[in-house]
Amino acid sequence: MKYSNSFGKESSKILLGTAYFGDTISEDSAFHIMDVYREMGGTHIDTARLYAGGESEKVVSRWFKSRKPQNMRLSTKGAFPNPETPNVPRVNEKEIRHDLDLSLKALDVDSIEFYWLHRDDENQDAGEIIEIMNSLVKEGKILRFGASNWRHQRVDRANSYAKEHGLQGFSGAQIRFSPAIISPDGNADRTLVDMSEEAFDYYKENNIPVAAYASQAKGFFSKMATIGESGLNVKSKERYLCEENLKRLDVIKALSEKYSISVASTVCASLINLENPDVYAIIGGSKPEQIVDSMSGCDTTFEKNELEEIFKYKI
Repeated sequence: MKYSNSFGKESSKILLGTAYFGDTISEDSAFHIMDVYREMGGTHIDTARLYAGGESEKVVSRWFKSRKPQNMRLSTKGAFPNPETPNVPRVNEKEIRHDLDLSLKALDVDSIEFYWLHRDDENQDAGEIIEIMNSLVKEGKILRFGASNWRHQRVDRANSYAKEHGLQGFSGAQIRFSPAIISPDGNADRTLVDMSEEAFDYYKENNIPVAAYASQAKGFFSKMATIGESGLNVKSKERYLCEENLKRLDVIKALSEKYSISVASTVCASLINLENPDVYAIIGGSKPEQIVDSMSGCDTTFEKNELEEIFKYKI
């Protein structure tokens, strides 16, 4: 396992996503998954107020109480639009505080080490949002905060304001990022923000760490390598099945063979080998063996040219 200090001292660069804990993944299964993740060297669990209608946070909290793990990180997210009104942003002080207080109660903690704003509202002044988040820091409810699904231009405005006013800015960005690109017609949700070469260069130049969700592209590379196109669901085909990703699949399969690790591990390793910006990969799975498959070779070190061949960025 590779570790870094960007999201907490010696945090594993593989984060465990918990979107379906307490929903399609039962509590017993979730406990088993978290146990296996910890045994594999994982130290950072990522949840959100949105996940499973708030049940995910409760399941994670009960696991922490049951296991009492040492040196484990925990982050959560808030201010996601209500499902009934998806086009109405909730990035304002009232709604942020509402979600944060519910998260503190569900997690049964007094303070959250790293708190993410789950979405942006580009009609809100970025400086005003920074002021709100710093108030929460001063009150001790959160220690640090990041931007999930914010365009890098907005992160820049927010952090420029923070610097000018001697305030804490965003300490990280959580965006959709994997070795796969999104097909031109595959991005139905326009509130999701994807990594781009311009964004990559921005986070690199400004030393802002990135937490990559959908890091395995919904298993696109693993399924294509083992089953083929028939193994993809409709959304995966719409989102990822394109000529460029098939080329990248060939590169990933070759690296998988070269280093004698699974395709899933190759995908994870490619992300956490990125050190500037410091990239973490959020992984998920409905079965413990999927977590093992993803993490078993993730500490493999790739050459710079191999990473550039996968991502097509200047590393």
